[in-house]
Amino acid sequence: MITTTLRALDPRDLIRSVLIWALLIPLALIAFLAAEVTQLDLVDAVNALVYAFVALLAVALARQAKSAGAHDPFGRPFWLTAASFCAVFVLSELGGDIIEHYEARLSPTWLGDLLCWTAAGAFVLAVARLRPRQARMAKITAPVLVLLALGFALQSVALGLDIGEQHLRRYSGVNLLTYDNLSYLIEFAFLQFYLLAFIGLAAELSAQHALRAQIAKVESIQDPADCLRAAQLAFTTAAFTSHKLSKRRLSRAIIGLVTGSGIGGIMGAIKFTWQLGPGIKRRTGKSLPSQFFTQIRLMFAYGLAPRTYYLFELFDPACEKVASHYLQRNETKAAAYKIMHRATGHRLSEKIVFHDRCRELGLPVAPVVFAATRGVADRQFDGTITLPATDLFIKPRKGSGGRGAAKWQFVAPFFIHKDGTQLTATGLRQWVVDQSTQENMLVQTLLANHPDLADINCGTLATVRIVTCRNETGGYEVTDDAFRMPRVTGSAVDNFHAGGIAAAVDIVTGRLGAATDLGLSPQSGWSETHPVTGAAIRGRTLPCWREARDLVERAHRHFSDFAVIGWDVGILADGPCIIEANGAPDLDIIQRTARKPLGSARLGHLMAWHVKRDLRRALLDEAA
Repeated sequence: MITTTLRALDPRDLIRSVLIWALLIPLALIAFLAAEVTQLDLVDAVNALVYAFVALLAVALARQAKSAGAHDPFGRPFWLTAASFCAVFVLSELGGDIIEHYEARLSPTWLGDLLCWTAAGAFVLAVARLRPRQARMAKITAPVLVLLALGFALQSVALGLDIGEQHLRRYSGVNLLTYDNLSYLIEFAFLQFYLLAFIGLAAELSAQHALRAQIAKVESIQDPADCLRAAQLAFTTAAFTSHKLSKRRLSRAIIGLVTGSGIGGIMGAIKFTWQLGPGIKRRTGKSLPSQFFTQIRLMFAYGLAPRTYYLFELFDPACEKVASHYLQRNETKAAAYKIMHRATGHRLSEKIVFHDRCRELGLPVAPVVFAATRGVADRQFDGTITLPATDLFIKPRKGSGGRGAAKWQFVAPFFIHKDGTQLTATGLRQWVVDQSTQENMLVQTLLANHPDLADINCGTLATVRIVTCRNETGGYEVTDDAFRMPRVTGSAVDNFHAGGIAAAVDIVTGRLGAATDLGLSPQSGWSETHPVTGAAIRGRTLPCWREARDLVERAHRHFSDFAVIGWDVGILADGPCIIEANGAPDLDIIQRTARKPLGSARLGHLMAWHVKRDLRRALLDEAA
């Protein structure tokens, strides 16, 4: 926290502040217990830490208020005064017998506490009056006044205990040591409320100033991966000042910052090293401590979560050299995609809406034969009494990763699920309607791959994930892709994150590379043939590849809200068919299968270009 006095505060400092605040609580409890059972008194030292913490934040805010362009309704003198008061309190708590000697000479002895209570009340009133209006209007705002009020109420109780000590001890029968420890406990409690309120206030006051500095930094960065990491921080900062950003978006961005570094990251490194480290040691000779400390180093250097060490095989020296260029979900899904999005009403997440629009545009799309919402058939399917006599694929209308999807095979007169359940056409329709009371559902006819892919799909539709991006001229181009395959017979989906395998695809020729899984299992590895059928994967060329590329580039023009789209395309006997589209595609599958980062690739450069152009519009309502 000392370094925060040298620059403007940002969300990382405030997240660390909350973590430190949380650590002070068990530390205080240990101090109180020690004071009860031993002669060791550490309570004053813990309180001194709290005061010192607040003093550092006040100094940082004072420096920020002095800087050019920083708008602070409190002003630099206010924060310097607050820092001075806290410094005096630190000395008071650490002064021991010297301070107690002078306090004993006061008449009455609680006069010092009364002065502190008066100063605290003045601070609460000043915050209530001067707190910025835009902070109170923001969706994401700390309950500063509530916390200050709770702290002031507890401080009033503590003052009452000091003033009425003789009478209260006489009536309660409590000995002096226990009574003092109770007073100390209440003092620590109100200090914690004040500290947390101070952190929230610092977040509100520093966010706007920090945001403009962060946006300027993003616009000046040349390296695409560094640019996107900086944009993630700016996006999180913006949530403290804007009424535009939802709590869900803030929570995702903050989780990315917390889990990607600090305590969360260290715990993750321990977990993954324990699970996957022994296998990597056998393959590469790298010891477990070496793997662990490399994860920690990459985490603090580039914000890489520990899982990426195994996901992207950063234990390979060649991969580690380019570690700074890998893109993660918290930089793309939690920030960059949101910044680049321009809402015009086109939706991808609602599968039935997407299907209907593709049909209107004449784009080949997986046919929907029935849909239900909240226990009722959709209006367009009111006349559908029974489902068609063919194999069906049923899934939630919103969702990802194949969650909740199921195949129902038609063997007249029943539809049969893999668990043995048998339903008639009418019964299955009713089952879908019933399921929709929990989650909106849709039913599609089950599609089959092109015959040339039958030996690597295990009887399930295998799809190719094709990523398209709007380029600098306003056109759309394919930047990356990966072919996904189920690895077990009878699987409902081919999703990479659901246990499937995938192979990189050459975007020009459609030729496949070696196949792999997510890389987060002790059995993870690479294969040139399918693990079940033994059919060749590496070197195989996908049929209809040129047509598949043309299809998604043509389709992206009609969903221009999104700068980047991940298309799931099935290659059928009669050509490519769109299964669904994702406006915030996960890039793990691309970087894992290609064995190279996207931050330095064409997609990374395009995303950084869009982010720089759109950042001021998205976060400040200003043109770039």
